Amino acid sequence: MLPKTLSNIISFLLVLVIFIWILPSPTDGERWCAQNPKDTIFRRLGTKTPYRHVQNKDVRKIATVDGCTVSKIWGLFRHGTRNPSKSVIDHMRGTLPELQRDIVEHGQLCRDQLELFERWHPRIKVEDAKLLVREGGDELYRLGERFRKRFDDYLPERYDGNVFRFKFTKTERAEYSARNFTRGLFGRDEPIEYPEAVRRDPVLRFYKGCEKWKRQVKENPYSYREMDRFGSSKEMRRVIEKLSKRIGTFVSPEEVHAIYQTCAFETAWSERDLSPWCLLFDKESISAMEYNEDLKYYWIDGYGYELTYHQACSAFADLFETMENADRPSFTFYFTHSGTLLKSMAFLNLYKDNEPLMAQHYRHKRKWRVSHIDAFGSNLYFVLYNCPNGTHPIALYHQERLTHIPGCPDDTPLCSYDHFKQLYAERIEQCDLNTMCSEPHVPSMVKDEL
Repeated sequence: MLPKTLSNIISFLLVLVIFIWILPSPTDGERWCAQNPKDTIFRRLGTKTPYRHVQNKDVRKIATVDGCTVSKIWGLFRHGTRNPSKSVIDHMRGTLPELQRDIVEHGQLCRDQLELFERWHPRIKVEDAKLLVREGGDELYRLGERFRKRFDDYLPERYDGNVFRFKFTKTERAEYSARNFTRGLFGRDEPIEYPEAVRRDPVLRFYKGCEKWKRQVKENPYSYREMDRFGSSKEMRRVIEKLSKRIGTFVSPEEVHAIYQTCAFETAWSERDLSPWCLLFDKESISAMEYNEDLKYYWIDGYGYELTYHQACSAFADLFETMENADRPSFTFYFTHSGTLLKSMAFLNLYKDNEPLMAQHYRHKRKWRVSHIDAFGSNLYFVLYNCPNGTHPIALYHQERLTHIPGCPDDTPLCSYDHFKQLYAERIEQCDLNTMCSEPHVPSMVKDEL
């Protein structure tokens, strides 16, 4: 059936011209052969980056500060590597096998890499969507082991419900991440008392109960405008052209995204095996895909709208309550999701660029890179010290590394607890999720023109 409008006819002809132009001729002997593919994709897989790409392997014990001892620890931990969502699995089982046939028959890849596609097959079923995989359990187990080694002088060897608090969201992946972490932490299975998990946990997953955020941010088409603009950019058109040539047939933006997602998940699942779908990308292409991800999460879970990160006050109210209430357990570990970690980082002003992320800023150096800050297994935890002189400095660790707290003095990695608390006092005092998420509210954006 012919397109009905002139605009559609022109678009159809442009696609057809591009399709004919990118296809290799029968005499075209040039073949793409990915060089150092593991290096190409390293830390460039967005929120599906495996934790081993960002982990801190240094397990030296936490150095004491002028005779200070660890008094409290409070942390947020993203679940480990999981299976994809149902929509991604549908692409893995439907879209990609068709592209696989095109690659085998027409692909312009070198022989040994073409053989990887010949052997590839989907390894996932729809009913296993979003379940934690073995690698994800191992990530959290090893994280627990490293946590023990660093803080061994302050952590009891056995579980005590008065000293430890572990909690997870009402998802299989968060629950088994918690259970694997505790096995690593204690070196054994302990009879841990977990509070009842709830779907709309106001601390672990506060945004699930914020209908206003869902309506005005997550479901707001304007939240995706920069990502859509970048999707139409010359950089992304170039990605489509390159992949189409290598595959041997024209691929759509949706198919390119499915390839990127499959590359990411299959990389995260196993340290030993390389996904053949990663072989289609060079560094420029994978960097463009990564920036596309950064734009999405910046506007949905980051600094794009104030409401997004202001609602994280609910989690940080719990942090201050834990630090100041002697009746609360000394060591609190919450197992949650990407949305919680990213919004919490924005609440803290971490990784905030001088200008908002926009489509035209692709070539700019940026701090907001979800491949680095929000990989599977990402963690954000605070350590409160008790010092002989009566002071109580606090430290922040992100991805197991001591991290400067924005707003605290630059000349020391630790921050006075009183100063730290004052940074957020107003937002904590005004933290009422019912009011914040229910009353009419026009989202405040970082750029007036957006």
